[in-house]
Amino acid sequence: MLDKYDRSVLNLLYQNGALTRKQLMDKLKMRLNSLVDSCNFLESERYILRTGTHQVRNVPLMLNPARFAVIGAEHTRDALICILLDPTGKSIARNSYPLAPSLGGAARLNLILEALQDFANSAGENEICAIGFADIGIVNSAAGDVVYSALVPEWENIAIQAVLEEKFHCMVKIIDRSGAASLEELRRDPGNSLLRNSLQLFAGNGIGASILQHGKYWGAEVPSSCQLGHTIAVPGGKKCHCGNCGCLETVAALPAILEAAKCRNFDEFAAEIAAGNPDAQQLLNTAAQALGIAVANVVTFTAITHVVIHSCLTELPGFMELLTETARSNVIYPFDRQVSFAVSTTGTFAGANGAAFYAQKEFFSIKQEV
Repeated sequence: MLDKYDRSVLNLLYQNGALTRKQLMDKLKMRLNSLVDSCNFLESERYILRTGTHQVRNVPLMLNPARFAVIGAEHTRDALICILLDPTGKSIARNSYPLAPSLGGAARLNLILEALQDFANSAGENEICAIGFADIGIVNSAAGDVVYSALVPEWENIAIQAVLEEKFHCMVKIIDRSGAASLEELRRDPGNSLLRNSLQLFAGNGIGASILQHGKYWGAEVPSSCQLGHTIAVPGGKKCHCGNCGCLETVAALPAILEAAKCRNFDEFAAEIAAGNPDAQQLLNTAAQALGIAVANVVTFTAITHVVIHSCLTELPGFMELLTETARSNVIYPFDRQVSFAVSTTGTFAGANGAAFYAQKEFFSIKQEV
């Protein structure tokens, strides 16, 4: 068992990289004897390693990557996307496991557990210390529970953190997909002060949102929904798969756009836009305006004025311009003058990466028992 002094050393090495014992002593409020005992113990148990053998004294110490691998898993409607990271954030392995959209409840949970076990087996000599699980829909991160998903049948009220901890015997943290991808955005650009307090909007097969406050995931300590796609955009409009009518997803999510345009996929829709199809252009404009108004409402309510858009729709000409123009013209003064926009460049593994990053930071926090 690691005591508070051991955990302090590990956390500092995680935050700063390799440090000598003198540097550790300068940063930690520990007596010299306690630091020496901790470092000797951590070295003997292979939690930390010396970075070189040519020095006898003041050798920089580093975390042993093989002892601290973290799995990040993103649960989507049709797949479980997994990644394995070392303490520096380097990817060790990655894989994607298909899930039938119609499969729900206990059968889906069992398939997820099988997929995670298969992926964990690929870790080789790397010891898994934590798992971050980014779930579809609404979660209660503090309790570790799945609350509800409108996209997956019978996917609600599941104590998934407890289930995963029992199976894998390591720390598990639960987060929603939007929150995980937002943290990945921050991990990729930690020096960007705007990202630390930002609204992250996701428009794809569904529409979600997340907020970063002071660099932290908004839903970490309190239940959060972030189901922006299920706020009403057209009162009395088309029925949504959530059961309500006129949700934002019925006019601005990709499946709704493709269905209305009679296109099989995004590439076909993009070709229609490029060809100047007026009906396709109107659908795109409607989506951009609806999303712009949704953003304006959130910015006005929260006063968070930096907005990051995660969507393939940003690739289409005119979409971002109309979204940002609509948002600015509907945000209350003085925030209308302060609001700024950026387009995310994170890829397919953003949610899994962010979930791993979230669990990794929690694992190395000083309060965490190991």
